[in-house]
Amino acid sequence: MFERLFRRRTQPRLTKEDLLASRPVLNQAITWSLNAENEIQIEIPRREVWWVNLLSKIIYTPKKRVIALDEVGSGVWQMIDKRMTVQAMIGQLARQYKLNRREAEAALIAYLRTLAKKNLVGFEVPRSRLARRRS
Repeated sequence: MFERLFRRRTQPRLTKEDLLASRPVLNQAITWSLNAENEIQIEIPRREVWWVNLLSKIIYTPKKRVIALDEVGSGVWQMIDKRMTVQAMIGQLARQYKLNRREAEAALIAYLRTLAKKNLVGFEVPRSRLARRRS
């Protein structure tokens, strides 16, 4: 009984095919803007939970954290904002930076996983793919 109570909930694992068919979506809790160099600046608000608020009274913690993305990261972020699929993003990156498709795919998937681990993006998988996985 206790093991179910304290067990960490695992995130559903996406297969490579599911990931390629998915659309990355931006976390609605964060805000972003373009700076003067045409690069994306992401503002991440501080979590408002009791222990963070208590800690912020002892140690200075800013209300928000700002992350600046480079040219490639900004391009990927704008593609996510346009609601492109991962497959379409790979094609555009391969053309834009003259990469073969496999290189673009490996780099993009690694970058998207990093963004997902930091809770900046999630993945919207088409219902048809999820239905096939369950059956």
